[in-house]
Formats: sequence, C-alpha cells, structure tokens
Amino acid sequence: MSKETAAAAPAPGTLASAAMMARDKIDAGYAKLGITGTSGTTADQWDAVGFPDLDRQMLFAVKSNVGGLFSEAEVSAAKKEFNNRISDIMDANPDDLKQGYRDVIDFYDAASDDEKATFDWVVDRSEVQKSYFVHGGREDVGMGMPVVEKLMQAWGQLSAAGGNSNDLPNMPAYHEAMMWWAQDNGGAHHVDLLT
Repeated sequence: MSKETAAAAPAPGTLASAAMMARDKIDAGYAKLGITGTSGTTADQWDAVGFPDLDRQMLFAVKSNVGGLFSEAEVSAAKKEFNNRISDIMDANPDDLKQGYRDVIDFYDAASDDEKATFDWVVDRSEVQKSYFVHGGREDVGMGMPVVEKLMQAWGQLSAAGGNSNDLPNMPAYHEAMMWWAQDNGGAHHVDLLT
C-alpha cells in the first residue's frame, strides 16, 4: 500500500508536484476565509485566498489546469494573477515603455521549461518582443528560438496587411510556426528551421 502511495506522489520539482502544492495552498486559503472560489469571487478575495503568493510554476499549473485539479473560476483567477504580474512590471516603468517591455521579456524568459513548451508561451513571448521593438528596443532578445522568430515574421505580415492582433492566426508565418511547434512537441527532430 505504501509503495502504491509513494508511486502515485509526483516527483518534487515537477509540474504535477507544483499543481498539488497549488491545490493545497488554495484549499488552505478557502478554509481560512470560509469560502470556495466561484465566478463571483472578487479580485480581493482571490488575493486573500493566496493567488499572489503562488510561485510561477504553481501559478502556471493552475492556469493550465494541470491534472484537472482546478475549477474554471480558479483557472480564470490564475490567468488574471499572471496578467497582474505583467501589469506590475509595466507599471514600474510608466514613462519608459521600451524598458517595461524589456523587463516583461525577462519575465517570460524566467518561465519554467514546462511553460516554455506551450504554444501560448511562444505566441505571448513573440508579442512582447514585437512590442519591445515597436517602442525602440534594439537589443537582440530573440533567444535563437526558430518558432519565436517565425512568429516575429507573422507579426510583420500582420503589420503589412494592416490587421489587428486577432488576425495573427491567419498569417502564413503563424501557420508555419504552429507546425514547427507541433513537430517539436510531437517528437519530430529537425535542425535549423530558419534556413
């Protein structure tokens, strides 16, 4: 019995472990406040439950509903908390958007490998990189990631077409980036996709 229990417990440092720790923290917050989170839970209540105290990996686990452990309301609250952290970074540089976006790039780059392995991360990272360049950034922040660079081409196509961000998935380079990402995450091995 104890062997089965030990086998069922996720290894420390894994995304599954982060999800279980987040579940425990959220449940402890509910117990302390005497509530359970719903779509009607206020931002202040989510804060009191402890969402601002979740570390990056735990927050990602909730946002991604790892293991199906989290309710729709909790996933939504995690997404809001993630956006709040980005807003806090931008608010620290209200008169220097270039530096603000540069700092947000660092925030994205500090993500775990699990988070970086998602297509959402790749799209969001490319959007921040695009915003950094639009606001005068000149530093090479591309990370040498072919999928991110391909999405940068998609942003260029979007700009040339006069579209808005909702049209990004319609750009040819976006489709290529998605294909590359799917191949990378499906076990396909290839080299130097930019040539």
